[in-house]
Amino acid sequence: MGRTRRRWTVVVRGFVAVALVSLAGLIAWTLLRVLAGTASGQDPRFGWPLQLRDRVNVLLIGVDVTINNRKQVVPNLARADTLILMSFDPHGRRAVFLSIPRDTRAEIPGHGTWKINASYAFGGVPLTVRTVEHLLGVRIPYVVKLGPQSFARLIDAVGGVWVDVEQDMYYHDWWGDLTIDLKKGRQLLSGHQAMGYARFRKDALGDIGRTHRQQKVIRALFARLREPQTLLRAPEILEVLRTHTQTNLTPQKILTLAWFLRSLPGDRVEMATLPGRFAPLFWDPDWQKVRALVCDWFYGIPADVVARTRVEVLNASGVPGMAREVADRLARFGFPVVRVENAPTLRHETAILSHRADRRVTRAVRAMLGVGSLAHRRTDRGDVDLTVLVGRDYAHRSLLAHRSTVP
Repeated sequence: MGRTRRRWTVVVRGFVAVALVSLAGLIAWTLLRVLAGTASGQDPRFGWPLQLRDRVNVLLIGVDVTINNRKQVVPNLARADTLILMSFDPHGRRAVFLSIPRDTRAEIPGHGTWKINASYAFGGVPLTVRTVEHLLGVRIPYVVKLGPQSFARLIDAVGGVWVDVEQDMYYHDWWGDLTIDLKKGRQLLSGHQAMGYARFRKDALGDIGRTHRQQKVIRALFARLREPQTLLRAPEILEVLRTHTQTNLTPQKILTLAWFLRSLPGDRVEMATLPGRFAPLFWDPDWQKVRALVCDWFYGIPADVVARTRVEVLNASGVPGMAREVADRLARFGFPVVRVENAPTLRHETAILSHRADRRVTRAVRAMLGVGSLAHRRTDRGDVDLTVLVGRDYAHRSLLAHRSTVP
């Protein structure tokens, strides 16, 4: 009996050793593939190895399709079915996910005011990014675009997700060629089932209920990614990301963000829907709540600190209207703008001068504008806490963005 037990012990230890070696080899192979596919060019927000050094914003765009009665995709009718603005903050040790309902009333540059999901139909990814940036005042350097089946394939790659379905769901979408048939209760959903659950809209809350379900599926996906056995699926997951998504993130950057997410406890991953209210045809943002949420989540500053910071904006670019554009941008965040004038001299580089402002505020203003050098000078300016000298660099950036979205 003892000899048999020892024999089984040797077998089990050998199996474990082989499994560990195989897992180590798999992880090494996966990392080598990632590094081999990494594009050239450095972003100082990303470090080696798999180190996130500064905040990174990423817009997730899920695109739908329209199917005609011949089961053919109708071209030029795709819309942004899902919009989630994600921010990964290593300093605050948190990640946030803001769902933007597809019916949100928004100004689409060059096309007037309409539902935000129409921005993709009008101008694809570039105009969608520009519209979300204009809506929230947040710079978005990175984008992940998912097609109708991309999310389902990602769910399948991790082995499905566990979701507590809150009610029986049945719906057939002829135009989207989608059938949803789910029973109430906690269950393991396949990719197709999870996609149907996330897209279901036939309840009292409509699109808002849909965004809540999207968040539940994302949380379930995070829980799956934290499981040790998911490492065994790393090659399959990376292959799905490579072949079924469009993104300007390199594989190394994707892995860095995934590693950062995996390191966070559950309470440091926050999700919310853009605050607002129902209106005929639209979801109307509640700007007071939106302003406070954006200041906290994407800039790390309390809204009351912003409200106490008086700002003057001086145009040093030589391009008419740039100071007013910056002043309007800052006012949307709740900054009291006390003065908008021309500067006495021209500047190439935008400067943000703090007289008494909180250092977090000056860094946030630079992030809001996307350019600018910082300086802290204790001066006796009784009516101003912060001065923004708008340089040619901001004007150049603004004009390029405008040209890229004008039809």
